[in-house]
Amino acid sequence: MKACQPLAVKGTMLRRSLLLFFCALAALSFTACKKDKAPEQTAPRETREVKATGARQNRGKKIKDTLSGLEEADRAAALKLLREEHREQKNKKEEKEEEIEMTPGFFPVSDGAKRLIEDANLLLRQGADSDSKIEALENLIGIDHPDILPTIELALDDDDPVVREVALDAIMNINSEEVVPVVMKALDDPEPDLRLVSLDALMDVKSERINDALQKALKDENEEIREGVMDLLFISENPAALPTIKTAMTDSSPSVREGALQCIEDIPDKGAVDILVYDGLLSDYEDVREASKEALEFITDEEFETYDEAKAWWTKNRASFDFDF
Repeated sequence: MKACQPLAVKGTMLRRSLLLFFCALAALSFTACKKDKAPEQTAPRETREVKATGARQNRGKKIKDTLSGLEEADRAAALKLLREEHREQKNKKEEKEEEIEMTPGFFPVSDGAKRLIEDANLLLRQGADSDSKIEALENLIGIDHPDILPTIELALDDDDPVVREVALDAIMNINSEEVVPVVMKALDDPEPDLRLVSLDALMDVKSERINDALQKALKDENEEIREGVMDLLFISENPAALPTIKTAMTDSSPSVREGALQCIEDIPDKGAVDILVYDGLLSDYEDVREASKEALEFITDEEFETYDEAKAWWTKNRASFDFDF
């Protein structure tokens, strides 16, 4: 196996990727803690509202301050460890699921879960106070079943951004393509933070349907949302998202284009190489052409002087090519 030679990136971009990854892990841990909490232990509204008034930014600032003191090599090493941890967590989850004799799709929800869903629906339709709606939605966190999705869609119409955010918390671990329409609705939210948060629900969804939501997010005028798409895909290394990565390589933002190239070089899929050869090397953007060449040489362990040379080599070797990472 050849030595790892990742794309050269600006320090600011690397810090941003690390920052978003740390935040993603923190969000996952936060959700896990909420799952274990009994409904009667619901935090007061003052505590819940912290999320809507900048708690994410405060956590991010602390992480960024910590990372800013690290050397570039140390930051790269930290990122590598975090990605390995993410893969390990996914592997453990998959192994646990394999131990259970599963029927196709999801098991029916329990009677208790049905009552929680019905209660939340009733409160949302009756226009109950925000505290009651938030408590009812928090009771849905941990059900992780598509049956809660109609209730979540209803909650996304609420005027209170805290209600909408708690609703999004409830879908983070469903890991089914059925969450895509809900995420697409959330991407119309007037709050940029909630649009960004909604993307996390697609982290472990492997269906190509996620491109419907991701492509919509790439049209967002807020550059941070578009960068968030790349951060998500950089962590998940999802081949199903290659169409979105291809689109991102044409984005007007250099940081989004750079993020797309960071994503694609770590996806062991021949479709990724196709994009590098037939789109990246012919890009209108010089930075994309250069980065595509570097990524292509890293993946293939070959050197190419021209597009025609790269195209000829890939045409000849595509069928037999094996990734060594």
